[in-house]
Amino acid sequence: MPFCNNCGQEVTEGAKFCSGCGASLTDETPSSNTQQNNTSGNICPKCGSLIPFGNVACTNCGSLLNQDKHTAAIVLGYICSIFLPLFGIIFGIYLLTRQNKDVHKHGIIMIILSIVMIIIWWLFFSYMAYQNSMSYYNNYYDGYSSYDGYYDYNNYYDY
Repeated sequence: MPFCNNCGQEVTEGAKFCSGCGASLTDETPSSNTQQNNTSGNICPKCGSLIPFGNVACTNCGSLLNQDKHTAAIVLGYICSIFLPLFGIIFGIYLLTRQNKDVHKHGIIMIILSIVMIIIWWLFFSYMAYQNSMSYYNNYYDGYSSYDGYYDYNNYYDY
């Protein structure tokens, strides 16, 4: 059985990539890139090709290397979308600008949820302001509720 030129692991006959390190097995002589695997770049988790440091995507298959889940931003964004919708919109925009395409849907949902919550909060506070004004109106006219429409002018002017 052959061995990987990069890591020395035993590989199956006819394999194109090493199962241990992902290095290409088609070259008979190890290249300088595969010799310096740990110092010159990363290995793509999808296709196993060598990617130089500084690249965010694989040049062979195009998959992203840094698949950050942004879990904290997603959780905080949903909480803010409900209670502080303006910050929910900010979190949504933040998630839309990340390179991970999986978190984009959370950003879109947060922005929509924040807009809906802004409308709900606006309706709630408008209703509360209406109730407050109606209670003021009712309290203002409650002082005149004892007035039955009859006024005794004779007792008003006491001569």
